[in-house]
Amino acid sequence: MKIRTLAAGLVMAITSGVVASAATQQTTQYSSYPVTGRNPTEIYRAILNRGPMVEGKRAIAATTSQAVQSHVLTQGSSSCRVTEFRLNFRFDVKLPRHTTLAVLSPRDRYLWQQFLGFLKTHELQHTRLWLQCGANLERQVMSLRAASCAEVERRAEDLWRRMKPSCDRQQVDFDKQQRGELMSHPFMQKVMRGD
Repeated sequence: MKIRTLAAGLVMAITSGVVASAATQQTTQYSSYPVTGRNPTEIYRAILNRGPMVEGKRAIAATTSQAVQSHVLTQGSSSCRVTEFRLNFRFDVKLPRHTTLAVLSPRDRYLWQQFLGFLKTHELQHTRLWLQCGANLERQVMSLRAASCAEVERRAEDLWRRMKPSCDRQQVDFDKQQRGELMSHPFMQKVMRGD
């Protein structure tokens, strides 16, 4: 359960006109990697061998995020401002998928399905954190004013560059906060007991 880094692009246009409403859009896609095992311990071993690589380590699940921002600048008689801002996020949530659920006991199948629900909820929280960062960026960019559009553009790019490390820290902090909940999950408890 880790977050990968944000890949980003920047698009800018200069125009004249009225203030347009800002909009953040998102798409979330799900993918999976196969795991096998007759009990939680064997499944976890498969996860350690096949899970997605995140920062050089195997993860149980992962969310990748790509974002593209665009904004329109309007030069007035005495100042330039952002009149339209758009942020598009694309998330890919990768989760484990057991290929032969029939080999699990009813209890282990139930624990596995609960665990998958926990993982999905956790990964979707990562997407919500990115969207919160995007909303903060939107507010800051829409409030920019300067004598020249070049200065507004410079400030907008600076805000964009600072958003990523700040959001990365939030993602890491969230994973740390969730570690106890992960380890206390009944599925992981069986893994730790060697069941």
